Amino acid sequence: MINRRYLLLSLATAIGITAASFAAPGLAQSTLSCSTPTPVVSPNQTAVFTAFGGTGSYTWSGQNLSVTNPTGSQFSVSYPGTGSYTISVASGGQVATCGLTVSAGGSSSSSGGLSCTPAVQNVTLGQTAFVSAAGGTGSYTWSAPGLLVTNPTGSGFSASYASAGTKAITVTSGSASASCIVNVLAGGSSGASPGMPNTGGGYGQP
Repeated sequence: MINRRYLLLSLATAIGITAASFAAPGLAQSTLSCSTPTPVVSPNQTAVFTAFGGTGSYTWSGQNLSVTNPTGSQFSVSYPGTGSYTISVASGGQVATCGLTVSAGGSSSSSGGLSCTPAVQNVTLGQTAFVSAAGGTGSYTWSAPGLLVTNPTGSGFSASYASAGTKAITVTSGSASASCIVNVLAGGSSGASPGMPNTGGGYGQP
């Protein structure tokens, strides 16, 4: 009887130790990086940076910046003066840096005569944002971080977001690219349903 109790106690102890070893892993994370579709912008033009990897929780900082909203996977910034600037993002003990060049000679978002309009717009949750492309080769492909794009082509693009924040929509044509910024505001009477996906699609095929 004593041996049986000892055996059961030992088995319970072994199971408890095994469970603890699986229940206490550190937060899984991958290599942290950041990027922007417009690494060269004009003065006062907004660039949007997106973070990848890390733990999924991010804190941003920037050279000569007064940062008002330092968290989230995306970060928007603009500079009034020309020069080269460094944007940093931290996540889970890692730090990644991205460069931004502000040039009076033009921006990468309008290279090759390609443009995306409106350059900046505000919408509320559940409201559809519309942008259009002009210039380039006349053939366009759209993309956006965190957006489920069901039809990536056409001269126009519509997007509906279920989360608030600053979003970037990029169009490419040939070797040129251009970006539009959509500020999705949490306020307003129109709200997205919980769990509604971020979706978008192109239209206006020639």
